Amino acid sequence: MLNISHSGASIAEVIASVRAVPSRIVPYAASTALTRTAKFAASTALPAEMKRVFISPTAYTLNALRIEPATKDSLSARVMVKNQAAGVAPENFLQPEVEGGARKQKRVESALRYAGVLRAGQFAMPGAGLDLDANGNVKGAEVRTILAALKNIRAVSSARDRKTGKGLRKGRKLANDLFVGTPNGGNRPEGLWRREGRRLRPLFIFTNKAPAYAKRLDFSGVVQQVALDRFRPEFEKALKDMAAKGLRA
Repeated sequence: MLNISHSGASIAEVIASVRAVPSRIVPYAASTALTRTAKFAASTALPAEMKRVFISPTAYTLNALRIEPATKDSLSARVMVKNQAAGVAPENFLQPEVEGGARKQKRVESALRYAGVLRAGQFAMPGAGLDLDANGNVKGAEVRTILAALKNIRAVSSARDRKTGKGLRKGRKLANDLFVGTPNGGNRPEGLWRREGRRLRPLFIFTNKAPAYAKRLDFSGVVQQVALDRFRPEFEKALKDMAAKGLRA
């Protein structure tokens, strides 16, 4: 979340520099300009930056922003990441890209943990045996196929154990030629593997270290630059529009 407000030096100076305009319409023009500036940042500038720094971002990611409009009393518009959605909340995957740090647990990891395949504290990384979509993500259909196969597995005895992975018997052959554990030979990592003829291909590799993101999206920098570039012309336009509508007096 980032505020675009009248407290910034350049914005405050623009408002203070107004001459020959009735003071009562200035807050209305300023709030209109702030809201339009925030909308441009959320709908155009930030998505453009996402396309530059991310590899083939999805439409879901590009549309993950919203704004809180300014009012004449607050004179502050906010650009925010949506925190509620039908799927994964955008803030869960965008926040690490903005601030850096470990990512949160994914839904597929929760499902693998419930099935008794992934232990508490483990994370699942896509393996070479998975087909990724054009955006570099695991295809939903493939995940659903794997999870459907795992439903027939009873590697542990209770729902509580399935959530934590307690009592998981590693090395067990699973349905549809799936195998969970550490394959013999070749110093291969623990994971969920699929037998393809005489070889094993990794679907997910398990790790005890939370995957971390480096800071890639300069959210605040982009929004502040938009404010510097667009507030003055938007403010002047709002004043002219109001004057044309007879709101000067």
